[in-house]
Amino acid sequence: MRLVRLALLGLGGFVAGSAFAYTAPQTQVFPLSIVDNRPFIAATVDGKGPFSFILDTGSSSSTVSTALAAQLKLAPTDAGTGTGAGEQQLSFRIVHVNDLSVGSFSVGALDIPTMDTSQLARAIGFQHVDGVLGTEIFHQCVLTLDAARGQVTLQEEDQFRPAADAIPIPFSLDENDMPVIKASVAGIAAMFQIDTGDRFSLTLFGDFWRAHRLDQQMGATIEAMTGYGGGGPIRGRVGRSAGFSIGDLAVPAPVTRLSLQKAGAFTRADRAGSIGMGILKRFTVSFDYGHRVMWLSKSAEFDAPDLYDRSGMWLGLSQPRGLRVMDVTANGPAAKAGIRVGDVIVKVGALPAEAATLFRIRAMLQQPRRLTVPILVSRTGGDQPIRLVLQDLIPPSQRKL
Repeated sequence: MRLVRLALLGLGGFVAGSAFAYTAPQTQVFPLSIVDNRPFIAATVDGKGPFSFILDTGSSSSTVSTALAAQLKLAPTDAGTGTGAGEQQLSFRIVHVNDLSVGSFSVGALDIPTMDTSQLARAIGFQHVDGVLGTEIFHQCVLTLDAARGQVTLQEEDQFRPAADAIPIPFSLDENDMPVIKASVAGIAAMFQIDTGDRFSLTLFGDFWRAHRLDQQMGATIEAMTGYGGGGPIRGRVGRSAGFSIGDLAVPAPVTRLSLQKAGAFTRADRAGSIGMGILKRFTVSFDYGHRVMWLSKSAEFDAPDLYDRSGMWLGLSQPRGLRVMDVTANGPAAKAGIRVGDVIVKVGALPAEAATLFRIRAMLQQPRRLTVPILVSRTGGDQPIRLVLQDLIPPSQRKL
């Protein structure tokens, strides 16, 4: 039984006896999907697939879901426990795969954890996730994420040429092979991890934000469930940082989460916090692990507003009908409208509330120009209509929307 750290998403883990059998005959470009601020690409396992995997710099190992392991009849070889972004400890089994590949880029044979992703999928709303591509793929090539264009490029190190406007950001790798860089928030320089598996823009860990009293420099904040990772829900105080920069590059005021976690990956005291995809998707970003450099080039989305929920509730998947209210912000719009944790919402605006529409509904509830939205809640005695009056829960960006 092994004790390991898992990815912030809650899926990564320990690599036992990995054999890097890397083959990359040429530069290749693949489709990239950003779902809930996570980068998804297609991968094959033991020559079968394609399957839907998350590219995660925060994962110390690639993983497969328990469902995919069962489908491929991957026999467990060991077991372990670990921690994710949630507060509860996780357990998993380790299986052997003969090959894990993206196109012709192969990391060869691996012993990797399997994780039950069903609870995570219900809370986040993922309809399908087969696993995570973790540190192994980043060590084998230069990997470039271009969220604005919806593509990812894999290249051999000697083929890579950064864009003319790209800014080099040196990084170190921690004990879990996660990139760590120097950045600054509110004029305070500190070390931050780079985590493509983190859905948020900027997360500040408890020891750091309390020591510098950063909650007093963010204006209005709210306490809310801000996501779900391995080990359960992720809670934080959410506001907007007045100033954040990577090197000399100032980033438009990001939505910022002050972690309230008492255990798990967001309680580290050796760094200030985590830079997630909410910021990284503003760039074309290249990871060159061989030279320990991350290259950042502003994309067309660099100045896009960083929006946050204006409804004051977190919706997850429900069975057999609707979306379940998993969290309600105190004194927020949902609470004022009488919506309670455990309620099942069956319609939002003109959209039926279901797995296929959840991310569209979340986007609708962020829109700054929308004042109200009709909600239909399933209650004993029949469906009850509610008119939800939206409001800014954190200070809006000062940039034009």
